Amino acid sequence: MGFLWNDLLVNPMINALIILSNALFDNFGLAIIAFTIVIRLATFPLTIRQLRTTRAMQEMQPQLQEIQKKYKDPKRRQQEMMKLYREVGFNPLGCIVPFAVQIPIWIALFQVIRRTLGTTPEALLGLSSRLYDWDFITHSVPLNSEFLFIDLAERSVPLAILVAVATFYQQKLSTATRSPSKDDRQAATNKMLLYLMPLMFGWFTLTVPAGLGVYWFTTSLVGIATSYLYYKPDNITLRWLVSLDALPPSAKARAFQESQKASEAPAKPAQLTTETPASDTADTPLNTDDDRPADDANSSSAAARRRRRRRRRRGGSGRSKSERAD
Repeated sequence: MGFLWNDLLVNPMINALIILSNALFDNFGLAIIAFTIVIRLATFPLTIRQLRTTRAMQEMQPQLQEIQKKYKDPKRRQQEMMKLYREVGFNPLGCIVPFAVQIPIWIALFQVIRRTLGTTPEALLGLSSRLYDWDFITHSVPLNSEFLFIDLAERSVPLAILVAVATFYQQKLSTATRSPSKDDRQAATNKMLLYLMPLMFGWFTLTVPAGLGVYWFTTSLVGIATSYLYYKPDNITLRWLVSLDALPPSAKARAFQESQKASEAPAKPAQLTTETPASDTADTPLNTDDDRPADDANSSSAAARRRRRRRRRRGGSGRSKSERAD
């Protein structure tokens, strides 16, 4: 297992960082930033899938809460929840798998930065055994650990503060884009994470070399940009980057919610109206020359009906007079 871990993940990442450092004017800080961006771009599809799954889960919260209230039996409740997942096309593991895939990369990068920035003879000897047999790589050791005002091999309090602030803003942005939870416990958990995550990452930065803090700070900035672009569905750039059904919200979940609302809405009884609406009479235009033939025909037919009624009345009165004379 250690052989696979070192040869397939740690050693390639060490050599990639050294190559980037040579390409970026022997600046290891810029190499860490560039390497972080490359890693985030490589895992970008997983990040988008994780965001889509999280948002679909938020959209289903009203239905899930209704199922929990309606079904007390745990087995039946689980069946109804799985039925809901199938109807909206939701995969419960869609949020866990992308995050789990990125964990080994973070652990490996932690080891890579600590080993690459080693300054003791033992650390340099261990680093040389992991380098590829390329002259421009072997001649680059030891690396320059100075970046801006910090030493990447030491701890940095200002960098820890920057990491905490960036993490807080990232959490704040992701919380603001979510629909407010009606569950008090969920709302309390979200509020706790809003302040706990920045403190945790700030404390981690104080306990590790500053190079790893640069990675976390860059990761937070990329995460802020990704969240901002993702939750702006009209953004043309994101539509171009993620064209394969990666934009929120979930169409299946939205269609399912609309069908649920339509089925639950009571049907309104039809009302028969005999009166002509005022708007119809108000909007009726005055007679023009084109309407006159129709009006003349209507008036002539009405006059003919009146003449027939008068003839019938006269005929009836004439018969009654003749009968009295007889």
